[in-house]
Amino acid sequence: MISLKNIAQEFHNGTERNHVLKCINLDIPEGQFITVIGGNGAGKSTLFNIINGNLRPTSGAIFIDGKDVVRTSHSSRAAMISRVYQDPNFGVCPELTIAENMALANARGNWKWLRRAIRKKDIAFFEQKLAEFELELETMLRKKASLLSGGQRQVLTLLMATLQKPRLLLLDEHTAALDPKIAKQVMGITKNLVDNQKITTIMISHNMSDAITYGDRLIMLRGGEIVMDVSGEEKQALTPAELITMFELDA
Repeated sequence: MISLKNIAQEFHNGTERNHVLKCINLDIPEGQFITVIGGNGAGKSTLFNIINGNLRPTSGAIFIDGKDVVRTSHSSRAAMISRVYQDPNFGVCPELTIAENMALANARGNWKWLRRAIRKKDIAFFEQKLAEFELELETMLRKKASLLSGGQRQVLTLLMATLQKPRLLLLDEHTAALDPKIAKQVMGITKNLVDNQKITTIMISHNMSDAITYGDRLIMLRGGEIVMDVSGEEKQALTPAELITMFELDA
């Protein structure tokens, strides 16, 4: 469903060239959940920025459903690709209420919808979706997002990102800023959302246990290249200690 062909990214600093990504080739079947790991500077965030259109690669092509979107703008890809960031503040409009934030997400790919007010049936739909998380968020629809905790905001962001099922969900270390207890809860909610809707997902994580536990496939980037690509029993047989040892090779 998604295919990256010979993706390379160079950044120029005066006379020096920094090869952040080097000939990345990656085919992702529909519904697959991939976890991406790698040290700082490995190229993970650059890869995400290229996929969602924030950055045009130096060379290569990106195919979604057989169509090359490498020259398609970030705003045009927004109807297909959702991204959840590490900072819980990035995914919501703080001064809007939960209901207003969800209305924006519900209009993904159909911006003319915003001309209409939030309807009663929309409120009922939002309440139903929020109630599934058992966090009592459905009772807070009139509450501004700025008043929510970091964990609540990240759960709201996750729901907004999947309210209109995207072709691809990008999770950019989305639990890194949360305390361990809340992070575990958010990961459980993430798994349920992805599994129930069969959403094609790529998740960047620095948590080695999560990298092994969640997802169908595990990829490691090092120096802008894919140095490991495992799935199935091979992935489940890995241990956090083994992955940490692999990380030390970057030092």
